Amino acid sequence: IRGKKLKPFFILAALIVPLTSGLIIESVQHKVVPLIQLAFLSWGFGMMLMRVCSLPFIIRSTTAENSTEALSLSAATWSLATIFSGILISGLDWVDYLSLGTWTLTFNEQSTLWIITVLGATSIFFAVRITEGEQEDTERNDDLFSIRKSYDWSLIFKAISPLILISIGAGLTIPFVNLFFNSVFGLGASNFSLLGSITALLVFIFSLLVPSLRKKYGYWLTIVVVQSLAICCLVVMAVMEPYFDYSFALVIAVIAFIFRQPLMHMAHPVSNELMMNYVGKKNQELISALSSSLRSEERRVGKECRSRWP
Repeated sequence: IRGKKLKPFFILAALIVPLTSGLIIESVQHKVVPLIQLAFLSWGFGMMLMRVCSLPFIIRSTTAENSTEALSLSAATWSLATIFSGILISGLDWVDYLSLGTWTLTFNEQSTLWIITVLGATSIFFAVRITEGEQEDTERNDDLFSIRKSYDWSLIFKAISPLILISIGAGLTIPFVNLFFNSVFGLGASNFSLLGSITALLVFIFSLLVPSLRKKYGYWLTIVVVQSLAICCLVVMAVMEPYFDYSFALVIAVIAFIFRQPLMHMAHPVSNELMMNYVGKKNQELISALSSSLRSEERRVGKECRSRWP
């Protein structure tokens, strides 16, 4: 994508994700395992296109004065989508069914997922309306064997190193948080889901506060201090385990959990902005791809560790 227009990639992603989502729904319903695997692989490719291209697109389309606002709004949009999906799923579950004459639609898992998929398919109308100027890159080299010379690898490694450490830590801890609350405090799935909804709302609100925080206090407080507070929240949760018999332990652990994710996530837009500015235009597309890959690997490591949980 270096030196290329990103609109075709967004259009392709807007087509692939809904189509493969529908394929996943039907292949799971009919238990066609090879098709499930192929559909998930294709769905992941579509999501990868969207995630990798979004960061360079925002940086290209904004200036130094409004890039933080754009990146924060992008992060907040994902949280808002999570909140909206949760409300939609709960609402459809409450309605249960819809009758129109002799035709009845039952809102089970399959029909709910189809409704969300159809809503997601409307993204194609927004993708085709994207406008971007001509992209020129005089240093661009399409030869894969010269990739070592095409990028500043030492600069890229310095920029990506903090993200590597954070991804390792997140992958080894976050997948076990629900198990922690269930095994230590006896918190059920429904109660934990409620906590997740509250957390998603706070992530959305905190993301919108990032531009003001960055302009007032700079990168140091917005990234280092905020993420350090998020790590402290994780430590507080662990410290409460020996006191699980006391009522205050659950309250403190829940408060720490609710604030950990918003604090960690609110630093992402600013850290992405700093990382993209640090590596320069020459390396921005590659650093975006590596960043997306690390976050995907973080989830994979977490799932692998969780599958081996005794």
